[in-house]
Amino acid sequence: MTVPTDNDCSKVVDLSDAFAALDGLPNAVRVQCAMQLASQFLEYAAYEMALDQGAGDVSEIIHMAARLDQAAQRIDDKTFLNRMAQNLRKI
Repeated sequence: MTVPTDNDCSKVVDLSDAFAALDGLPNAVRVQCAMQLASQFLEYAAYEMALDQGAGDVSEIIHMAARLDQAAQRIDDKTFLNRMAQNLRKI
């Protein structure tokens, strides 16, 4: 892991491989995975913030991460239900 020397994170963290991997997935899966990754980044930020930020700020970031994770789960549930409905129509 590299340590940022300025405020431009794009110079430190290259996410192009992650985006390329996401681009290869079907749309519904791509959206869900991107949301789950964003949730994990927020959880990481909250963990790092906990060292020197107030509890209110940290809990707000944790709440955002949880909401993203829940939204990703809803997408997965809808995708699963849509697939089940399509399979039932084929019968």
